[in-house]
Amino acid sequence: MLEQAADYLPHQAPMVMIDQLLEAGEDFAIAKVTVTPALMFSNTQGLPTWASIELMAQTVSLYAGVQGKKNQQAPKIGFLLGSRKMNFDFAYFPLNSEIVIKAKKNYMQDNLGVFDCEISALGKTITATLSVYEPENAKQEFQHAT
Repeated sequence: MLEQAADYLPHQAPMVMIDQLLEAGEDFAIAKVTVTPALMFSNTQGLPTWASIELMAQTVSLYAGVQGKKNQQAPKIGFLLGSRKMNFDFAYFPLNSEIVIKAKKNYMQDNLGVFDCEISALGKTITATLSVYEPENAKQEFQHAT
């Protein structure tokens, strides 16, 4: 598949962190990013592993963007509601390392979803379960909140 991730995300630079969509199916997406100094949150040591949650959330967003594109819909804004079972065994992804992120749909009802996510890099794995929400109209949701 190898497509530019930005084509499926409702984000704009510098917030787009994922480079490529490697593969997507009916219930999953796999993406890749190479850690560079220009990548948001990177520093001289690399990308802090606490940024893994954003990489996972953007991969879930890629999944939603691919599904939306099948219905001729533009990428929509979604919200990360929370995460469970996330552990970090190391502090940084070094500069120039490649990170592969997988998001697999566990549950989806209406606009709420749960995804099992996994990051692989340097022979190590970070996993988490993300709960997400994609409103029909994010702008309208924000207007109701104010």
